[in-house]
Amino acid sequence: MVYRVAIRHLMLILVLAFLLDALEARAELVSKNLNESVVAVNVFRNKDKTIATGVVVQADPYNGYVVANSALVKNSDTLSVTMPETGAELVAQIVKTDATLDLVLLKINGLNLPPLTFSLEPSSPGDVVWSAGRGDSVAQTIGLSTGNLQRLYRLKDGDATQVISHTAAVSGGDVGSVLLNECGELIGFNRSGGNNGAIDGAGIVRFLSAQNVRVIRANAACISAVWQARKTAEQASEAAAQARLEATEAQRVAEAMAVKLLASDRQNQQLVKAAGQAKTTAEMAIKAAADAQAHAEQTRINLEQQTASIMAETEAMVQLLQSDRDAAEARFNVVLEQQRRSSVDREDYLIAVFVVLLTLLILAVLLIQRGGFRPAAILEAVSSAGKPGKEGPGQTVMHTPALQEYVLDGRDEDGIRYLLRISGDQLSGEQGIVIGRNPNESPYTINHVDVSRQHARLKVMKNRVFIEDLGSTNGTSVNGQNIDDKGLVSVSNGDQIIIGSVVMKLRVMGN
Repeated sequence: MVYRVAIRHLMLILVLAFLLDALEARAELVSKNLNESVVAVNVFRNKDKTIATGVVVQADPYNGYVVANSALVKNSDTLSVTMPETGAELVAQIVKTDATLDLVLLKINGLNLPPLTFSLEPSSPGDVVWSAGRGDSVAQTIGLSTGNLQRLYRLKDGDATQVISHTAAVSGGDVGSVLLNECGELIGFNRSGGNNGAIDGAGIVRFLSAQNVRVIRANAACISAVWQARKTAEQASEAAAQARLEATEAQRVAEAMAVKLLASDRQNQQLVKAAGQAKTTAEMAIKAAADAQAHAEQTRINLEQQTASIMAETEAMVQLLQSDRDAAEARFNVVLEQQRRSSVDREDYLIAVFVVLLTLLILAVLLIQRGGFRPAAILEAVSSAGKPGKEGPGQTVMHTPALQEYVLDGRDEDGIRYLLRISGDQLSGEQGIVIGRNPNESPYTINHVDVSRQHARLKVMKNRVFIEDLGSTNGTSVNGQNIDDKGLVSVSNGDQIIIGSVVMKLRVMGN
């Protein structure tokens, strides 16, 4: 009986130690996520600079999106975001503003920071909440304050957006702050101008979804550390009460055994034997516990080895994929160079034909002057030189835009290839052709999130190819130059064209 009580207390101590380690690990993770995902937004007006709090909601090596208070960036001249680790500033552009929600969506190229995770479930009145914001005086410092969620109410009648009323002070006054649950997950964004409540996470998600911005949600509901500690304490209290009952029962049994020992020597001998058996059983139980612990340690070591092996295999696969991608890119460049040389050869041939025709014309003029002109022979020579057909002496192949094929070939940031083959007669029409993401509006589609429904237009005029941006969200560039507001821009064989974030090259193929 005593051994069972001792083992029970040992198990409770191990459970409490494990819980403390888990809470410390979660607190460290939450702090790290806040330092990387909650950023300082620098607002410049004339020569003045103020700081507002922003939260990273989506980011990759090319584009990043940050949400902040629209009232704090209103009438700004320039906006930038400070990188938490290096202190470098990246220029930010306003994508969408909603004054009713007091939210603004900013786009920052090159912002590769981890997005803050959105809570899976809404919080309830009485829950512990935290406000986190960048301080006004030291932009690299995160201010934290805690409080309780008081109530939820609608922003206005008939609106699905809810406002969270809470007692957590808004960090930094007018710099704004993020509202978090105890797991460090986003449940709202505090409105500017003091503690006027926070727009709930569902309202923020709807605001971002309208701009095609995807957020990351938690895998499971947040379990409060206070609730865990209270539950563990209750279990420990119940275990202690059970241990006291067992100890009382053990004492009663011991007293009864003492009475029986005094009454009979034979009974006493039997009790001594039973005690020896109990001791043996206890020793066996302790040995079994030690064996179980050794087995658990060996299992942990095996799991670590398997994890290391899987990580090594994954890294090898990534390197192999990168090598294949580089080889494909090299082959693509070789083909482009061959096509460019072929185009140069055709141009040289056309120049030679032009020189021959010019020479024939001069000879015809001289023959006219000397009276030896034969119109039929000259016309036949000129006619045969200008007819399309096989290339040979005195002949050339006449290529027109309607007989050519235009190829756009390229990849996005994930290495996915996009290939568009467009005939010249389609580009020669008055409207040309439209390239976009929606197949119902664009005959040539690029199914990528950065490509607009109707993104750009290609057309041929006066034997030249032109491209025009159609007011797309992420813009169009030619050879590194943005053409969003330049109208029709001429492009040539081999030019680089970036549609959204898809990098492509133009190839002109003659029939």
